Amino acid sequence: TAEALRVMNQKIRDRELVKLYLCAIVGQIQPPDGTLKGYLWKDEAKKQVFVKSRPVPGARTAVTKYRTLTSGRGLSLLECDLITGRTHQIRVHMAYIGHPVLGDPVYGGKRKETFGLTGQCLHARKLAFQHPRTGERMEVECPLPDYFQEVLRKLSMWK
Repeated sequence: TAEALRVMNQKIRDRELVKLYLCAIVGQIQPPDGTLKGYLWKDEAKKQVFVKSRPVPGARTAVTKYRTLTSGRGLSLLECDLITGRTHQIRVHMAYIGHPVLGDPVYGGKRKETFGLTGQCLHARKLAFQHPRTGERMEVECPLPDYFQEVLRKLSMWK
């Protein structure tokens, strides 16, 4: 409904919506758990987003918390919590620190062909929020796409 959309948009603005993502990245990130901060700036001509270490005109603050779930065979599976929700935020942050998302055609996942991917290994896994009327914690969990599950199975990172 229009009211539900308004309430959810307000929860996003108030940062009351928890957005957890899973991603497979190239390499092993150090430290295994942490927070990435920066300023995302979009180059309109290139249609790409870049991380800046300090504020520049047009850049927006971006904060991503991450936690390594497992690593193996040159890849790691992370859970990412978007504190801010910027366009391409996880993809850009990971590429910036030298650990691009596997299969990302824009920000450097060069190993796509190795696994026969049909998409990138980044997926909105869970949304959680307080129900606006009852106050009950609501969680919506989304299954991984088949190609993502297959990559993780091949790497013995998924059951």
